[in-house]
Formats: sequence, structure tokens, C-alpha cells
Amino acid sequence: MPLMQRSLQGLWLKALLFALFGYALLGKGFAYLFVGELILVLGFLLFLPSMRVMVVFSDSVLLLWAMFAIWGFCRTVPFISKYHFDALRDAVLWGYGTFALLIAAFVNNSSQISRALNCYRKFLHWYLPVLPAVVLLSAGFRDRMPTLPWAPDVTIIYLKSGDAAVHLAAAGLFLLIFPDRQLRSGKQGVSIYRLVGFLGWSLTAVAVLITTRGGFMAMMVPIILVSILKAQKIGWKIAAFGVIATFLALMFLEANLITIRVKGRTFSPDQVMNNIGSITGNNSSEDLQDTATWRMVWWKHIVDYTVWGPYFWTGKGFGVNLTLQDGPPGVVSKEEAALRSPHNGNMTVLARTGVPGAIIWVALNFVFVFRLLKAYRLANRSGSRFWSGVNLWILCYWLGAFIDMSFDVYLEGPQGGIWFWSIIGFGVAVLRVQASEARRSLAQSRIQAAQTPDLELSSAHA
Repeated sequence: MPLMQRSLQGLWLKALLFALFGYALLGKGFAYLFVGELILVLGFLLFLPSMRVMVVFSDSVLLLWAMFAIWGFCRTVPFISKYHFDALRDAVLWGYGTFALLIAAFVNNSSQISRALNCYRKFLHWYLPVLPAVVLLSAGFRDRMPTLPWAPDVTIIYLKSGDAAVHLAAAGLFLLIFPDRQLRSGKQGVSIYRLVGFLGWSLTAVAVLITTRGGFMAMMVPIILVSILKAQKIGWKIAAFGVIATFLALMFLEANLITIRVKGRTFSPDQVMNNIGSITGNNSSEDLQDTATWRMVWWKHIVDYTVWGPYFWTGKGFGVNLTLQDGPPGVVSKEEAALRSPHNGNMTVLARTGVPGAIIWVALNFVFVFRLLKAYRLANRSGSRFWSGVNLWILCYWLGAFIDMSFDVYLEGPQGGIWFWSIIGFGVAVLRVQASEARRSLAQSRIQAAQTPDLELSSAHA
């Protein structure tokens, strides 16, 4: 039976990888196939007889998620009778965290981690070359693409630029932190893959910068972090690639090969400068300034009725349309009203679960990051390049996702929420396996140290 369980869990992990890659490629178009939800149900059914329920109480991050989920459950059930499916849909904010639990329970050794990373590398070989086309189609040609029969407003390809930015940063840093050893063989085919992948990365970065400021921050901050932490080994590569990518981007924009307008923004050097100016605070674009003001007013309103208001302990719960009830300025279209969330996952947590839920949410993420940094430092001290690289890459993936969710609707949907909680779960699994191997190595070294005097004494008598 244990062997059968391990086999089924392995199949489940492969299915989850397939779903994650689908979200990274097709975005919302893949989300409306409901593959992730089906995988979640199947995984939970596998988890129940696995006798790993106590894993929740043996890990600080999982325990905090359980507290967050219990509080979220309490703020969901009372609203099901009133809001029906909307309450359940909003509850995925904490419900998708089950993926973190399942991954931490099913990934128990370093070989599983290595296989997952190898699958991800193979995925990147063709993901990066096609990503620019996917982002451009999603941003500028969505009205010309076919839609899903059961979701007329959702096209088959619908990858938001912010989501692409998170995956783009993680992909580039993965290839820098874990360089392909086969490149040393000098095979021309691999070099072509690398060149095409770099071109795809650069063009996608341009699209991200033009269409989303938050996405650009989600892409650049992790890259800057790695440049600082790995200045000698990786920092100079990032600087060189950055110069080349900027040159290619400027050539592409100045060539004016295509003209695309997305929400009033044109793919042009002027739009790039406007977005950069808005990030640094020197923005001359009225449209961009209005967008920032619209969000700040709404976020302040949420703080007022939770931290300083009547919803301090409870929040407004799951099911209510925050866009319609809060009445933020500038909401005029049906599409905007259907978003339901304030373009900030942290504010969504505060609005729906109150201050207690927000405190648990902050603690969960803080503890996760603290443990990753601690594990990264210990791995560097022990000379374990593999574990330090994995720790750093997971930290960067989390950071990119967290920044993007702070400026967009990311955590509240499967294409972002399942990815985020899977990063948490994979990170917890890595931390647990890494700590287990460190304890085993320490125990072996102590045994060897205890046996050494006996050997020396025997040699002396001889």
C-alpha cells in the first residue's frame, strides 16, 4: 500500500506540474478549464489516507496556513447562503493554500526536487521563445481570438503581463543560478536554444514594461536581489545581459514594426519612459497617474473600515463584491466591476478577513521568507551550492509573485493563486528535505568522529 500511495502521489505531482505550466503559458484561458481545481480535489483524496496529517503541526509555515484557512473558513460559511457560488469563488484566496500542504506532504526527498527542477528546465527551452507571442496576443489581439464556449469573455490565450513578469524573472534567474552543464559540450543546438530563449526573454521584458508597472517591478526586484547576493558569480552576467537586452529592446521599439494599443497605451519608447517615470515618481502621463490615485483611494478606504473601523475583527467576509460595495472612484464598466478585488492581494486579505486574518497572513509570509534566508545562509556556509541555489530561486519566485499581487488581481485567481501557494509548498518541502539531510550528515560526522579515536588507539597498540 505505501508503494501504491507513493506512485499515485508521484503521478499527482506530475499532473500539478502540467497544470502550473499551463497557467504560465495560457493564463486565464487555461484556468477556465478547471484543471487545477480537479487536481486539488484528487490530491486531497490522496492525502487523507496518507497518514501525513500531522505534517501541519510539524512545520511553522503550514501551521500558519492552517490558522489562516480556519479563519478564512469561518469568514466564508456565514455568507454561502447569501452569495452562494461567489462566496466559494472568493474563498480560493485561502483554499488554494491546500496545494502548499499537499506538496509539502508528497515531496520527501532530494531526488523528487531534482526531477521537478529538471522538468522546469525542459519547459523553459520552449516557453521563453514563445512567451513574447503569447503576451502580445493576450495584450493586443484578445478581441480577435476565439473564446471558450462556457466563458464567452475568456479567450483561449489570456496571459496577463504581470503574471508573465513573475514567470519571466524566475525563468531568467533559474538559468543563471543553475546553468545547463551540457553547454560546456559545445553543441550548437543548445547554444541556439539559449540565444532564442534570450531573445524571447528580452522581447517579453519590453512588453511587460510597456503594459504594467507593477509587473515590471515584480520582474526587476528579484533580479536586483540576485545581483547583490551573487555579485561575483551572477551579478556581472545580469549586468551584461541587461545592457544587451536594453539595446535589443530599443532597436525593436524604434523600428516600429508593429503598432499595438492596450488600454490607451502604445508599444513605443515614449510609453516606456512614461512607465519608468511613474515608478520613480516623475510621471507626466495623466492616465497612469489616475490609475495610481484610483487604487490608493480604494486601499485607504479598506484600511479605514478595518483597522480604524467596524470591520476590525471580521472583515467583510467572502462573497461580497468589494468593487461594488466599496464604491471606488472610476469604476464605470461591467468588466471592472466583475474584478471584485482591490488590485492588491494583501488588501483583499485585510478587507475580507479583518485585522486578525491580515496578521496571520503577514506572519505566514514573514516566517517563510525568514526560513528561506536562514537556510540559504547555512547552505552557503556548508558549501552546498545546490541547496543555496534552490533557496535563492524559490525566494525570488515568491518575491516576484508577492510584488505582482500587491498591484494586481493575482492571488485571487487560479493562474496566480495556485502558482503562489505551490511556491510556498515547494519551498516548505525544500526546507524540510534540506534540514533532514543536514541532520543526517551531522549524525554521520559525529559517528565518524566517535570512531576515529578507537581506530587511532588500535593502530598505536599494533
